[in-house]
Amino acid sequence: MPTTPSTAVRRRRIRLVIALAAVVVLVLLSAFVWPHWAVKGQGPNAGATATAGQSQGQSAKPSPRIAAVPLPENSSELLKAMPDAVSDFARTKAEAATDWGTRVPVEEYTLVYSTGQDGEEVTLHLAQWTKAADAKQAYDAFAAGMTGKELASGRVKAEGGATGVYVEREVAGDAKTAQALWQNDTVVFQAQGPKAALEAFYKAFPL
Repeated sequence: MPTTPSTAVRRRRIRLVIALAAVVVLVLLSAFVWPHWAVKGQGPNAGATATAGQSQGQSAKPSPRIAAVPLPENSSELLKAMPDAVSDFARTKAEAATDWGTRVPVEEYTLVYSTGQDGEEVTLHLAQWTKAADAKQAYDAFAAGMTGKELASGRVKAEGGATGVYVEREVAGDAKTAQALWQNDTVVFQAQGPKAALEAFYKAFPL
């Protein structure tokens, strides 16, 4: 049967449609079956993008804007255990003290921590006794003298167990200043400073 012009045109159109269909199939196979580049979240930077998004949503840990003052030479193990920095507070002073001398602690110190900004300074007193019971008696005696409004209280926990107690109160007659007292085994800590600074400090204190 002779081929007419219309028949030839029809065949070319059919071939073109078949060729286009084959191209579409190949594209779909390459996109969704083998390389997976078209699957959402499966590209080579998908993990990096998610990580970047998570990093943007997480705030970096605060760090001090000032350098910590070195500890005195021949510092005791207790003093060496005190952190150079607590959140964005750095140690600016560390010296022996006798504030709780009447309770006969083994050793006692006064430290000052600051962010370097006015109104963000916390003074920390600490003392250690030979027995936890003696430390608890000292804690109780000092806590009895804290007469301002109570802001918080509870138990100090370490390694899954309770090692002491704590209380935070406003300084009597000064609602802008607060003090926190806590016992951790044989050591008693007392920190005082502007309320916001004190709370940021003692809640981040590692001991």
